[in-house]
Amino acid sequence: MVLVMHAQPDRHAAFESQRQRLEERKAGSPRYESVCGTEFLVLPGVYDTSVDTELMAESVVISATDRFLEIGCGCGAVSLLLAPRCAGGVATDINPLAVRNAEANAERLGVRSVGFVRGDGYAGVMEKFDVLLCNPPYSDNPVRDEIERMFWDPSDHLKRMFFEGARAHLLPGGRVYFGWADFADIDADLPLRLAEQNGFSLRRTHERRSRSGRHQFLVLEFA
Repeated sequence: MVLVMHAQPDRHAAFESQRQRLEERKAGSPRYESVCGTEFLVLPGVYDTSVDTELMAESVVISATDRFLEIGCGCGAVSLLLAPRCAGGVATDINPLAVRNAEANAERLGVRSVGFVRGDGYAGVMEKFDVLLCNPPYSDNPVRDEIERMFWDPSDHLKRMFFEGARAHLLPGGRVYFGWADFADIDADLPLRLAEQNGFSLRRTHERRSRSGRHQFLVLEFA
């Protein structure tokens, strides 16, 4: 199986725009971003949300009794939007600034059902969940610090770790949601290969164009 974006001749590379956004995020000041109608504080050094954030929050199917685990939570927007729809969950991020930011947003919004943990992937998380989700850094470029991991994932480390550890953290009948994009400078079918290698099948694809119209964001649903 391959993703349909292979057929799109106008795929664009993302490296230059990512480099520019990293410079802005490192030098920026705190600001508020609206995601699905909710305002979130975004601190310097933390991913500032985009169409992919909203797509993930809207794509996840979750019930009132379900619990979730989000790997790479950033400012916490997706987890905090899911929290009122379910029994809560856990969210991790390797960037301590992101965890601090997510905790601040949880306090602002009065959400107490989500625990935020600093860690690399599943580190320190022992329980199993009904839903796993990850909107990873898509590109595999090298990084100089943990802030750059908001866009770059050297050797696809986080993506591989997510799928390799998913089965051990997923309850029977659980679902996996994985963010992706049609950037020309990434391995388009990597998530499909990783999912298959770890016993998962693609069930549904959710898509939305970026605000610039240059890219297509996807959420891949596996079971």
